[in-house]
Amino acid sequence: MTVSNIEKTDLAFQSLKQGADQNRARRNRRLLNNHQKELRNYTRNEASTYLDIDVKTLDKYCKNLGIDPRRHEDSKWSLDIKELYQVRDSLPTEMRKEPVFKRSEKQELQVIVIQNQKGGVGKTVSAATIGSGLATEFHQEYRVGLIDMDGQATLSMYYATEAENIGCLSVGDLIMGNYELDDGETLKDAVSDSFLETTIPNLRILPASQSDRAIEGWFHEGVFNQKFKSPYTLLHNIIEQVKDEFDVILIDTPPSLNYTTYNAYYAATSIIFPLATTENDIDATCSYFGYVPQVWTLLKNANHQGYDFMKILLTNHKDSSTTTELQNNLNESFAGFLYPSQFKSSEAVRKATSLLSTVFDMSKSEYPNSKASYHAAQENGYEVTSQLQRDLVKVWHQQDQEQ
Repeated sequence: MTVSNIEKTDLAFQSLKQGADQNRARRNRRLLNNHQKELRNYTRNEASTYLDIDVKTLDKYCKNLGIDPRRHEDSKWSLDIKELYQVRDSLPTEMRKEPVFKRSEKQELQVIVIQNQKGGVGKTVSAATIGSGLATEFHQEYRVGLIDMDGQATLSMYYATEAENIGCLSVGDLIMGNYELDDGETLKDAVSDSFLETTIPNLRILPASQSDRAIEGWFHEGVFNQKFKSPYTLLHNIIEQVKDEFDVILIDTPPSLNYTTYNAYYAATSIIFPLATTENDIDATCSYFGYVPQVWTLLKNANHQGYDFMKILLTNHKDSSTTTELQNNLNESFAGFLYPSQFKSSEAVRKATSLLSTVFDMSKSEYPNSKASYHAAQENGYEVTSQLQRDLVKVWHQQDQEQ
């Protein structure tokens, strides 16, 4: 009996899927076996510098809280990030670097979409680094959320590697309604529980799963059957359920313009466009920007109220005469949109990523290579994240001034 091309193609695609699943499972097992993600730890000097108090004062507050920094097997002085936050919370207001940020009634949740239709420009690494940086490096204790809208679930690998295996709801499950509420449970409860805790106390993530790849077909079917009043507002409606639990939410997106991307755009109050400083990436992104006004027209017709700011963030930046010339050209074309500080090309960032971490949520002792490169990456990440933090503060200040 002759096997038809359709049957052969069916088998070929199934074989590709099985191979991909096997490869992904093997990679995840290797990563988890070799690098069980733990809380970031601080030495005595690191903790003292972080809190801006002397070591004697630090020891006093640890003792008052019943924390023994030398309880470890090697008796080395060490606090994990939760303990460090406990010490900070116990300091009187005048000893803190910054007071805890409390949003006023006028100050709205800031939702930042990180998007570019061009792939490979660092969207996921930018989302993870900025998110962990906002949570750890600013003493205002911003409540930060991450949403992984990419069915590849790469961002989820940083903080929710086992979420799919243990049955946690994904962003796709919430959008498509693939869940049942328990007795007495509300939608708000379900959405809140789906934002999972991470190794950073004030950072939570709504993960993606591999099954979320089906969401585009679900959207197309729903639009065809006139199931939606608006297909762009579903993510926004989910975020509305938890808007009082966060100050900032960052949305990582796929390198495509589809219904999930439109939902991310609609839910956002501001946009960051990552852009690698190469001729090809610039050309592709400029082509995308040529189409973006049509994207905005659809969002505006769906009653989006406009963005507070839109910024271009250069990524994987390498200092050279060529990149300087490209950057000068970009500045001429996009003055006012271009962030002055860039994510620099960094071996430390690449190494941290391979260990399911950013430079802000791994301990210095965990980093296996040059500590100088680790510190340089942290300083660069802080510089880049500070740009966004200043924009957020500006928006909140303007909202407070509005009548």
